[in-house]
Amino acid sequence: MKLRKKLVSAALIFAILLCYASSAYGVILAGFTQKNTYGDYTYADVGMGDWYYYYVGFAYEYGIMTGTADGVFSPNGKLTIAEAVTVAARLNAAYYGNTIDMTAGGNVSAAALDESEHYSYPVTGDAGLKTGADVYDSAKIGHFVRTDALGAVTHSLTDMTWFIPYLKYVEGQGIITENQFSGRYTEPATRSELAYLLYRALPSCYSKINNITPIPDVPRGSAYQYEILSLYEAGVITGNDEYGTFYPRSSIVRSEVAAMVSRAVNSDLRVKFTLNPDIPLKPLFFSWRYPSYGAEYSINLQISYYDYKYFNSKRRIYNYSEYATDSADVGGLTALAEELKNMAVRNGCDSAYDIAGFVTAFVQSIEYMDDMATKGVAEYPKYPIETLFEQGGDCEDKAVLLAKLLKLLGYGSVLLVSSDHMAVGLQTSGSGNLSFGGADYYYIETTEPGWRVGEVPGDMLGVGMEVLYI
Repeated sequence: MKLRKKLVSAALIFAILLCYASSAYGVILAGFTQKNTYGDYTYADVGMGDWYYYYVGFAYEYGIMTGTADGVFSPNGKLTIAEAVTVAARLNAAYYGNTIDMTAGGNVSAAALDESEHYSYPVTGDAGLKTGADVYDSAKIGHFVRTDALGAVTHSLTDMTWFIPYLKYVEGQGIITENQFSGRYTEPATRSELAYLLYRALPSCYSKINNITPIPDVPRGSAYQYEILSLYEAGVITGNDEYGTFYPRSSIVRSEVAAMVSRAVNSDLRVKFTLNPDIPLKPLFFSWRYPSYGAEYSINLQISYYDYKYFNSKRRIYNYSEYATDSADVGGLTALAEELKNMAVRNGCDSAYDIAGFVTAFVQSIEYMDDMATKGVAEYPKYPIETLFEQGGDCEDKAVLLAKLLKLLGYGSVLLVSSDHMAVGLQTSGSGNLSFGGADYYYIETTEPGWRVGEVPGDMLGVGMEVLYI
């Protein structure tokens, strides 16, 4: 995508006892019995050569997991919170000899998240800012696409009828509190949420077999750290690499869940392992000016080569919102966003507008790198960690990074996409450069230093842009 240049005059960064029973599968937790028969043709999308073939078979035969349709397991499909709650209910009921009342009902809302969580930090500009009235005869015209839960249709109770008995059961057993996941049942469960539910379903069944050093991305005191560490120590979870990286905020696919629940129920499947504590880190240095003619700032970062490898190994897709909404990098990017905000405030840039501008200047300072020159292809979108690690990217890479940093700080940010360019839209309570869905946005150019929040390059004036919500 195009590079937008701006000339500047100055040189511008976690007791455990209970009985087991024997079976053909090995040592199985008491209470679990075979309910189904699994064969090579049970699921058309699970073959004998797949690493998860045995785990899917175990989870199916013991009635813990079923397919998503007749003959279909969807091994690479994301597990929803409703499905994770259902797995926890089945595990708990089987082990403790309880019955799930499948006639249970009640009011359960699966509504989307409240809009305020997405647009909680509107900004206003200053007298020198170019607004829509200054630079347009009329507002930009483009089409409006929603790619998140914002404004989604509220799910009806009939959609969730199958799930309500399981939800009532886990609430009744104290596995979760009432409304703990309210409004999010149809969303993908995170890896940490699944670990929490697995532990809470069978809290006395995880004997320690591993001595685990701290999990790299699950520090002490973080959400569900105790439950996650317990499953590591029990050999139910092993992490994603030799360092035990867990990616707690990332979604989890059904094949991975089948493996975890199989290890939870069958102790013979649990894994003894140790972690390598020596995680290689790449030191990174960034410097920038804010405003473009103002003081110079700098920051030192360290990014794990294995975090980079995780994102770098992902298949490239061209739904650009995916790069800004992947949850595996939220912890690291939140820390960066907060540090940039704190730097701005310490240096007198404490208005909402200036904080956004300060973060923008940091991203603008990252080197523009053309995809053809660096990757050998015309278009190669990157995840934010990749852009930081490689210290470079083109317009969509830098726009995705900035939009995510701003969103993590509470701003209403969107991606603005034209036929050959990408920028960021920042929600304003005032009069912005463009309007969509009842909200006004400032345009933010990310490719080069010096562009102010709300300042539009001349060749973008009047260009239609697609709005991608993140």
